[in-house]
Amino acid sequence: MFKFIGAFLGWLLTERFWGVLLGFIIGSFIDSARRAKVFIHRRTTSRDDFIKTLLIFTTVVVKSDNGKMLRSELDFIRTNLLRILGPEKTQEALLVLRDMLNQEFDVLAVAQQFGRNSSIHEKLMMLQFLFGLAATDGTVDPAEMEAIRFISNGMGISDRDFESLKAMFFGWQGNFGGGGYTGSSAGYRPSYNIETDYKVLEIEPSATDDEVKKAYRIQAMKHHPDKVNHLGDEIRKAAEERFTKLNESYERIKKARGMN
Repeated sequence: MFKFIGAFLGWLLTERFWGVLLGFIIGSFIDSARRAKVFIHRRTTSRDDFIKTLLIFTTVVVKSDNGKMLRSELDFIRTNLLRILGPEKTQEALLVLRDMLNQEFDVLAVAQQFGRNSSIHEKLMMLQFLFGLAATDGTVDPAEMEAIRFISNGMGISDRDFESLKAMFFGWQGNFGGGGYTGSSAGYRPSYNIETDYKVLEIEPSATDDEVKKAYRIQAMKHHPDKVNHLGDEIRKAAEERFTKLNESYERIKKARGMN
């Protein structure tokens, strides 16, 4: 719209073709900026919508392996909701979750809607929580992993991003349940595997040093905690721990290669 207004104003002011052309170009830039603003707005999920969708996905993962919620899973959910919402709202959320467990959802439709309205940063936060939830009892049932992968695909997360985040959480051996939502390293006993680190960076071990550096920069932008500030301090802290895992993988690769 503004490109045509600009062209008209250019003609009025100059009565020359170059004035029309200049006005058209300026107007086109304004139109592009407006479209970009709308796109960015639509790709940001509110905190409330994030929590509501999280509760739905939680029911899907919880019911995927045995059809009921384990005590360890309930403790995990309560602990992290308390951090995010506080006592009063957590109680309300748990009542909603209880009702949801008795309902059936079109999981694909919910995942696709969340994917359309969310940034990659919000999608990865959602996936991070679901991985943590699945690991609360110390083992991850194949049915739980398939449920999470189904949700991930529905959200539009690529296979490479899925495997990268999975490598951060399951490229280790030990007590997976101790870390909670934030994935704190206190509950993990690392089993060093350089191939896992390459998976985290989404590259092959045959990559050049320059490709390693480039891959890290791309992943750093994708996992940076600042990208989820709008979801609250506790969710940002979870992103910070994920960002730390990324940096640890990068540093191990650099050390193994003798990179500066």
